[in-house]
Amino acid sequence: MSSKGEVGFLQQAIRLAGDNAAAGRLPFGAVVVRAGEVLATGVNTEERDSDPTAHAEVAAIRNACAAVGATRLPGATVYSSCEPCAVCQTVSAAAEVTGIVYAAPRELVPDLGGAGSAEIGALLGRMQGDLRSLAPDRVMHVAVDGAAEPFERFLANRSGTP
Repeated sequence: MSSKGEVGFLQQAIRLAGDNAAAGRLPFGAVVVRAGEVLATGVNTEERDSDPTAHAEVAAIRNACAAVGATRLPGATVYSSCEPCAVCQTVSAAAEVTGIVYAAPRELVPDLGGAGSAEIGALLGRMQGDLRSLAPDRVMHVAVDGAAEPFERFLANRSGTP
């Protein structure tokens, strides 16, 4: 069962993802929260920065660590617009984040035109699933209206549709 606060933080992550998509970047956003307070946010800048680790959750965790002056965030939760990949799950665990709550399951994510091979995509998917099975209490899906909107916005922006 989700709380109103969770839904609000997820909606904030979805808005960040949508704004990022409108700016021509990948449609992912994240918010780090501890004790009901937003510590930091992040968006995906992977393509812009030519950095395969520049995911929204990683950026939000980096920004939160900088904001609190620590490398660990015990008691914090990451609210993500989308199901976290293996990179984001690993960084979250390394930073001692309590968990990740996400809006869009990976099945909702369309082909965003990534340059990766099918073989690597399958490997990353298996890694994501394996990490979730190792710590099933750390990653939770909460259905939120509008979770697909950032992907739709990204695809429309890429195709030149207003």
